[in-house]
Amino acid sequence: MTRLETHQQKQQKINLFSAAIIFVIFCVFMLTVGLKILFSASFFVSNLFARREEKTLVKTDSDDFIATIDITDIPSATNSAIIAVSGSVMNIDTLNFYLNDSKVKTVSVLNQDNFSEEIKDLVKGENEIYLIGKNKQANKQKKSTVFKIIYKSEKPKLEIKEPADNSKVSNQEIKVSGTTEKETFIKVNNLPVVVDAMGNFTTTVRLKDGENKIEITAQDEAQNIESKTLTIIYQKDN
Repeated sequence: MTRLETHQQKQQKINLFSAAIIFVIFCVFMLTVGLKILFSASFFVSNLFARREEKTLVKTDSDDFIATIDITDIPSATNSAIIAVSGSVMNIDTLNFYLNDSKVKTVSVLNQDNFSEEIKDLVKGENEIYLIGKNKQANKQKKSTVFKIIYKSEKPKLEIKEPADNSKVSNQEIKVSGTTEKETFIKVNNLPVVVDAMGNFTTTVRLKDGENKIEITAQDEAQNIESKTLTIIYQKDN
């Protein structure tokens, strides 16, 4: 064996010994510090996914909550300061009634699907009524539609332009005209008459011989009624 070959064998042994030492050091590192790092990393990742799953579950539970409040009977206008409100609920324990943003009544609907309650002390003019239902177990609440109710107790205006009361006419057909308020229904002898945007109305009435009674009635959206009766004498020309 030459000196060169002997030197190469020595160098190979040194390289193998160095590699073995490095491998042993790596194994010791992995068994001590490396395992701790790996365990911490895996624990962090598992917690991260667990939190995401928990948030997803909470969101799903919230999205699954369904409740309804249906108000099926409420007037749009009234001539009384007291009205009845009725309807149905689903998944609601308690109903709070609000009049003009003030809570005026609380009722339990825990074991029932329908409700009917009176609301008092409406103010003259426009009022707003709505309900807020609560579910205690889910700690959730539901608001109903907001309803606007007109409270008006005065009779509508009714002025008759023609004919004059207790007048005598020779024409069998006469014109009846007058004025009232907007959104008011007019009837003449119980027949409906068109009212224009300014509150004017006109119709014709056919008379019988002798005395005739003409009744004009005005009724507004709150069911207030004003009426007038005219007496007209029809006499044919001789």
